[in-house]
Amino acid sequence: MTKTDDIFIYKYSAYFLLHLVFITMNNSVEGLVCLVLIQFLSFSCALYILTHCIKKRSTLRNLPNHITICLLIVATWMISIDLIGTEFSFWSGIVPIQTLSACRFYNVSFFSMSGLNRMLMAFMSVERHFLVFRPQLYRIRRSRYIIHYFPIIIIILWSFIYSIVTDVFLTCSEINLRYTRVFCGYTCSLLSPNTTMIYVWVQVFFPTMITTIACILLPVRFLMKKRNLQRLQWRRARKMILQLSIIAATYTLCWLPYTIILQLITVGHISLVNYYVSRFILFVPYVPSLLTPFICFHTISGQLKFDVIKRIIRYCFPRHQWNVHPQNTLITQNQNFILNPTKIFIKKPSSVQPQNNIHSNK
Repeated sequence: MTKTDDIFIYKYSAYFLLHLVFITMNNSVEGLVCLVLIQFLSFSCALYILTHCIKKRSTLRNLPNHITICLLIVATWMISIDLIGTEFSFWSGIVPIQTLSACRFYNVSFFSMSGLNRMLMAFMSVERHFLVFRPQLYRIRRSRYIIHYFPIIIIILWSFIYSIVTDVFLTCSEINLRYTRVFCGYTCSLLSPNTTMIYVWVQVFFPTMITTIACILLPVRFLMKKRNLQRLQWRRARKMILQLSIIAATYTLCWLPYTIILQLITVGHISLVNYYVSRFILFVPYVPSLLTPFICFHTISGQLKFDVIKRIIRYCFPRHQWNVHPQNTLITQNQNFILNPTKIFIKKPSSVQPQNNIHSNK
């Protein structure tokens, strides 16, 4: 399977999930069953990959896998916490826990994780350029901390601090929390015009544009400098470009319409009160999270896929072998020796006479 085939597969998967989201928005039981099934498979795949990464430390030591694992952890949180709460409140008509602090937690969890998802993807797209064309920068420990670990920590802290400030401490006249709404309704981060503008440009637009531009420029730079790369470096660069292309194409396909809708809400052409607009903003951020475990399983490690295939083959096609027990054979021989000792010591008379008897007759 080629690189373009993989990208098209995940693009069509994203289209299918988007279509499934629209079916679920129309209160369809079939759409809900399919969404829960995909959610279960995605969560199981994420747990299996995380367990594999914990057992084999070589995967964690690989520098390009750090952000991918962070994206996988964020996706697992959104699938197991945010999506379950959204499905419960969407179909039962009430939030799971009816307290004001729980309503704050729903908004902080959803907006911080979705924003962290976009910013980590943008940083991953930019860092791939340095990993492919400037790998010598990561050989020194100080430079690794400066250009790799510190930006990841800053992105995580910024996402949580921004969401806590805008969803918990910031108050506005438009806020109206009700237990009959999903997440008890939106907070001031989307209801106030000023905070909505900051959220759209800083948290959504810039990360999406950086991801799109960096993803387009990376294959172009790779083709231009392909002759200058060594063979081993070329293979490593090709693998990282393939991984980035698949993830970035899926994320861009989901987050770009989300960005356009938010821009139209900010300008005033459409309203957030609209049923389909509010459901679109609510469910679309879950599509990248549902696809992330499958993408990571396809790109993070080849040995992981071989282990899964072997286990599936062993489970579906077990081998029936004859078990040989050498101890039982020895026991039966000893039992035969005890019962019939004469069979071992008694010999049959030979037809050839001994030479001593022949000489005596003569």
